[in-house]
Amino acid sequence: MWPFGRHKKKSEDPDREQRRRFREATRALDEGREEDGIAALTELVEDYPEYVSARVNLGAAHYSAEQYEEAEREFTAALGLKPEDPRILLNLAATKSALDELDDAIDLLIRALEIDPEFRDVHYNLAIAYWRKGRIPEAVAELEMELALHPDNEPARQTMEMLKEEAGMNDEEIAPPSTN
Repeated sequence: MWPFGRHKKKSEDPDREQRRRFREATRALDEGREEDGIAALTELVEDYPEYVSARVNLGAAHYSAEQYEEAEREFTAALGLKPEDPRILLNLAATKSALDELDDAIDLLIRALEIDPEFRDVHYNLAIAYWRKGRIPEAVAELEMELALHPDNEPARQTMEMLKEEAGMNDEEIAPPSTN
């Protein structure tokens, strides 16, 4: 027997309970039971308001259900708990974009890039926001950066083609200037 006394029973571990409830809620979402997953995550964040992963998943579930105001609330709360997390910034920016708050989305994406300049999809999402604002040269630059960092990003490649077509640009007009 260990000299440190008896071990806690598994049911006495609050972190274990959080994780169990989180897994159940996530499983419900994965199985397409959106309402059950949202309800379970809502209860979880009510009981554990500082559980960042639960807030992020709840925000994502609301976003998928096109409940953008609710998604914004959860991502904002998560960001308050982890202000330097580029994943949360990206999700909040996507929500702001869905709410047509493009300037806020751009600011959040730039902040995410300041934290991690190579974070996947941030340059892509920034390009989309710039494009929607009519800022084509900036959109092109961000798509080029995304593709330089992540050449396998097919949505970025497809978006670049659509942007070129819409703007009536050819490859030479899109290509970065030569350094020779």
